[in-house]
Amino acid sequence: MIRKITLVLLIVILLPAFPFKNAYAEANSIKLLQRAYESGEIDYQTALNQKLYSIFNKKKLLKEYSSDAPIHSATMVVLEARQNSRLLYDDNKFILFRPTAAEDFPGHTYGAVDVWTYDSPGGHFKIYYTENNSKGDAVYGYDGVQATVPQYVINLASYLDNVWIQEITNMGYAAPQGDGALGGGNNIMDVYLINIGGGIYGYTNIDTGPYLVIDNDFTGFPTNLDSDPRMGALKQTAAHEFFHASQFQYTTDTNSNAWWMEASATWMEDEVYPEVKDYLNYLGRKYNDANDDGSWETGETYYAIDGVTPVGTTGRSYTGWFDNPDFSLDSTSGAYEYGTVIWVKYLSKTYGRDVVKSIWTRIGNGATAIQAISGELAARGTTLGAAFASFETANYERDYPDGGYYPLIRQTTTYASYPQTISGALSHLSTRFYSFKPGGSAIALTFSNMNTGSLAVRLILVKAGGGYDVQDVTLDSPSAVRQIDGFGTVYSKVVAAVMNTSSTQDGAVYSITASGPSSGGGGGGGGGGGCFIATAAYGSYLAPEVRVLREFRDKYLLTNAPGRALVEFYYEVSPPVADYIRAHEPLRMIARAALTPVVYTVEYPFIAGFVIILGAVPLLRKRYNRNNPDKRQAVKKSPRQN
Repeated sequence: MIRKITLVLLIVILLPAFPFKNAYAEANSIKLLQRAYESGEIDYQTALNQKLYSIFNKKKLLKEYSSDAPIHSATMVVLEARQNSRLLYDDNKFILFRPTAAEDFPGHTYGAVDVWTYDSPGGHFKIYYTENNSKGDAVYGYDGVQATVPQYVINLASYLDNVWIQEITNMGYAAPQGDGALGGGNNIMDVYLINIGGGIYGYTNIDTGPYLVIDNDFTGFPTNLDSDPRMGALKQTAAHEFFHASQFQYTTDTNSNAWWMEASATWMEDEVYPEVKDYLNYLGRKYNDANDDGSWETGETYYAIDGVTPVGTTGRSYTGWFDNPDFSLDSTSGAYEYGTVIWVKYLSKTYGRDVVKSIWTRIGNGATAIQAISGELAARGTTLGAAFASFETANYERDYPDGGYYPLIRQTTTYASYPQTISGALSHLSTRFYSFKPGGSAIALTFSNMNTGSLAVRLILVKAGGGYDVQDVTLDSPSAVRQIDGFGTVYSKVVAAVMNTSSTQDGAVYSITASGPSSGGGGGGGGGGGCFIATAAYGSYLAPEVRVLREFRDKYLLTNAPGRALVEFYYEVSPPVADYIRAHEPLRMIARAALTPVVYTVEYPFIAGFVIILGAVPLLRKRYNRNNPDKRQAVKKSPRQN
């Protein structure tokens, strides 16, 4: 009991309100608003309307939810707004109308201007556009003459016809239902070109049937690899948004499926128009890992989307998919769901592209995306966990047709001296990579208390002459050991991919010890094997005080569910606090002063208990006397005898 009380005391002492945030993926405004709603900070109506403001009317977005992180998922927010139309503020009700509606919503409907149409040659689409630029909605290349249709419109019609052929005719996805009399009255799909703003490529809306809204000029948008990037943006948006319209024939449940909707729609862009490769914008910029530590740092050159043109050595973003392997696969933080295209690419590469359609068929029969993926993989003789492990290996090796464009997947820490102890906690379907450089001819990795639940470990052995060997670690005991021989000769590096393969369980706690002859070289980095704050306070993970706390964690906390939950919470919040303490010597002194009695209590619990009892005696005596006044009389001494 004393030990448990001590840990609670430790966490309370060491969690001051230091300002910090996730260094690798800033949440966009939509995510911030969703978190605020879930925590009870704002009500649902406020969150919903503020989400629309964050996309279409940033001037009305509350400052506390403003973020520079990009927003791309307009379709999902639009669909949510339609499904909760009774809660919309008046100035957000534009989302219930088509841009051609008589109601004038500035920036969202054409208003009192001439609107012209152009039917695609294939007969599936009617495109609406204006050449009146009084509100900024004139289509790119307009000349004001109705008889000459702008090339932008003609090209879009051609792209959309090709999209229909590829997605519906050739791949066999469900054709979107017609819109009856609401649109042009001819039961074909309507497409509206208007100045959407906010960096939004387009969105798919639905009333009696789906229709598309696409930006009118794609000015100032991220580049791509098309010979004409503006037309590349038009191509990929046509393929992406039309696939949303097809998806709506299977489900409109965005709560369970939004991540898969966006990931598979981004995949479809590249299937239909592989020359564009806009999806690379979501994976992160390729860089030179000059110090071979598996992560980008200032001073290392990074490149444009083509993977060849140098951009600079400062200012690279950490928001790419390959920068955040510890995010859950179904996360929608920032633009993560778009980068999860890499998961769809893995499935397609491994099982053939028809696997994606089979998954959508299962969703149409009532399964969620995760359930559908698990079911389809089972039907193909494997499991989601096994596929996820192979997927992460492919990500490390960048084993994809476009892999030459991809950055390294981020390694949490690289070690070069031993021993090291590493601990952490993983959310569902997420991974952390740890690299071990030679510190001798062999290295032994011990995986402690990881034999229950959903944890898995795959070792990627990087050969000195090029290539990889891959080994799975069998976690069949509380202390699974794997020794790697040829360390520094056959193998130049060992990378441990620690994975939580569960689709639901969060907080899977792991503990690894790496031991081998010390190289005497540079330090291993990291945070003291998970004892981040103690390491920052005492200056080394080898400090006796840190060892005491680490042993306490391994023996008494990681062996039970409540303890693992407590450790998980500590790992989530402590790294940035430790960094802050490490950089300020006065705080290190305060932390040591606070930790020292805790350390001695952990190491000598019976002595600590005895001291506590001794300290409590005077208090108990005082309370006893206060409650028993009649027994508090002084004893009179007898007079001295002469």
